[in-house]
Amino acid sequence: MGTVRLEREGGVASLVFDNMPRNSITTQMFAELALHVEAIEADSDIRAVVIRGASPDLYTVGADIREMQERARLEDRGVQTARWLEGIHDVLLSIERSAKVFICAMKGISYGAGVETAAACDIRIADPTARFAMPEVKLGVMPGYGGTQRLTRLIGMGHALAFVLSAQEIDVETAHRWGLVDTVAAPGAAEVVAMRLARAIARYAPLGLALAKQAIRKGIETDLLEGLAAERESFVRCAISSDFDEGLHAFIEKRPPRFTMRPSAAASVERARWTLDDVLRPSLPPMPEARS
Repeated sequence: MGTVRLEREGGVASLVFDNMPRNSITTQMFAELALHVEAIEADSDIRAVVIRGASPDLYTVGADIREMQERARLEDRGVQTARWLEGIHDVLLSIERSAKVFICAMKGISYGAGVETAAACDIRIADPTARFAMPEVKLGVMPGYGGTQRLTRLIGMGHALAFVLSAQEIDVETAHRWGLVDTVAAPGAAEVVAMRLARAIARYAPLGLALAKQAIRKGIETDLLEGLAAERESFVRCAISSDFDEGLHAFIEKRPPRFTMRPSAAASVERARWTLDDVLRPSLPPMPEARS
């Protein structure tokens, strides 16, 4: 059945796919992933999460084919499949909507459901050995864990079409050029680099991290004006927080900041509802009187 292990180091959590030897991802593992993400979201001390495979040689071969065979024998498999996919979609949406930063570390074979899980993460780091494929059409089906939607947004429609419809494997250089991979680590160092980055991120202000992630993701789903309005509101929420006060004081005093994510004593979060005109108007010079 496999399992997803939750490990913790300070402000960083690791979620480890463990279904040796091929690390195929089962429905049970997605259920465990959902519970772990929920627990991480509730833990204010955790700010960054690394997803990786337990195998020293690969990330994951993708979804468990034997489980798919069992589902294919269900009498009402249409209804059951729709419910099953909705549950998996909810799990991956919870990663995208989380206030935490999710980093995926990949090596060796990184196929199908593993790619779709990585696409839901915020940052993707790969070993030079990583190889990627979306092989679903070879089985008479298609990506169903959000791959058609997230890959299109992540690497563009042209690359997504070529990747999914050809079912061909691509190397890490191609994945990096397309934007599927953000960083190619030195050989054998993808997980080390991911953890190092996660530790660095865990030192930043949690409110700023959460709102920046939220604003960027909202921007891909809306038009520019609505996205700018969301950014403006989020920035003001940061600006009136104790984290911003602490960040400024720490910078001036040349010491590490101690962020707590509390609203500033000088202002409440409700003031984030200001419009830009409200903020700028007091500093604008008076308009000259019209001359007749």
